[in-house]
Amino acid sequence: MLFLSDGARPSDVAAACGGRLLRDGGTAIRGAAIDSRCIKSGDLFVAIPGERTDGHRFVRQAAEAGAAAVLIERPELDLSPLAPYPVSVILAESTVAALGRLAAAHKAECGALTVAVTGSVGKTTTRQFISSVLAQHFATHKTDGNHNNEIGLPLTLLGLKPEHEALVVELGMSAKGEISYLTNLVHPDIAVITTIGTSHIEFLGSREAIRDAKMEIAEGLSPGGTLLLNGDEPLLRNVSGARYVSLSDPGADYRAVNRRFEKGGMVFDLLGPDGAAVTDCRIPTLGDHTVLDAAFAGAVGLIAGLSSDEIRRGLAAFEPVGMRQRLVRKDGIVYLLDYYNASPESMSASLSVLKDLSKTSGGRAVAVLGSVLELGAASEALHRSVGARVSTLGIDLLFTFGGDAAFIAEEAVKTGLPPAAVTVFRDTADAGPITEAVRSALRPGDCVL
Repeated sequence: MLFLSDGARPSDVAAACGGRLLRDGGTAIRGAAIDSRCIKSGDLFVAIPGERTDGHRFVRQAAEAGAAAVLIERPELDLSPLAPYPVSVILAESTVAALGRLAAAHKAECGALTVAVTGSVGKTTTRQFISSVLAQHFATHKTDGNHNNEIGLPLTLLGLKPEHEALVVELGMSAKGEISYLTNLVHPDIAVITTIGTSHIEFLGSREAIRDAKMEIAEGLSPGGTLLLNGDEPLLRNVSGARYVSLSDPGADYRAVNRRFEKGGMVFDLLGPDGAAVTDCRIPTLGDHTVLDAAFAGAVGLIAGLSSDEIRRGLAAFEPVGMRQRLVRKDGIVYLLDYYNASPESMSASLSVLKDLSKTSGGRAVAVLGSVLELGAASEALHRSVGARVSTLGIDLLFTFGGDAAFIAEEAVKTGLPPAAVTVFRDTADAGPITEAVRSALRPGDCVL
């Protein structure tokens, strides 16, 4: 039985958190929240100090909303406003660390098949594909939105219910050691690394260092667990005991072959070990990079013992998160909406999808690209690599927004894009000018990224 499923005593929660029970309100704890506005009766309110505000300011509001307990890290906090409420108070050295310990204790009681996903590009899409596949056979719980850090992941784990049979979580990072911490909260049965890119290279220094940080996911693998890696990434080759998913390596354990574009998506066949195959996998996404994401999900499905029909249904039922590769048609123009904390690699992949879309519509390919942050000393070179991709693909119009994004424009012109096809906006304080420039340039039939 899960730690909090039937309600836990405040003293037991304090012990699980590594904290000290200052006051026992006598009410069982059944969940947790970090926002006092989201408190449900029986929740533990975790007061987290942040850059913009401090959760300790809202402990009384949490008690008023029905919190069973508050978790604090400030021993000097005046607790007298809590006197009218039957609320327990737990003091810990760090509320973030205590939240992680509580989540790990809750997860430890769970027998669900657990899959953890990380990677520089594609981890959210891969997570969605995997959860969609597993949901065809198991009651599945997954990371919501971008809850993939030291706060969001524990909240995801605390959302586990006794009826859940599978868990799919995403692990994010920006520095060494973060994945190690997260994977040891989860202890996945299957760990996936989608790609090694250049995101956060400002902090880690090299792609090799990024690889090493991502590989920390294996530290938390459950006994007998499976490590699934990208067989097309040279930096991930020859890892002992790993299994590989690939679009091109004939020696990989799982291969996506016979890839083709069909209206509204992609189709491929997945080949697995010992003759296993799932033919005619149809996904409602575009581009080979999303085929790789789906192939990871198909591999997870095969490892978990799902049938070919279940895997096919799960892949077809995929739904994107937020503004990731969403197609919108308006006034005869196709908009490919890709809004998130991108990387040069994901930009290049999206540009390929844009070009394919424009071929089917017969219109122009129009790219509207902003700066990529956290690239450090490599920023100019990486932005220029995107610019070279723009010209190589034959993108028709390019608009850039931001200082470093101007390097995209410069390199695109340098490598062959006509200067008249490029418009640069360096100042990001006002999006009005670029909005109007794009709007006035478009015509029916165009495809816009």
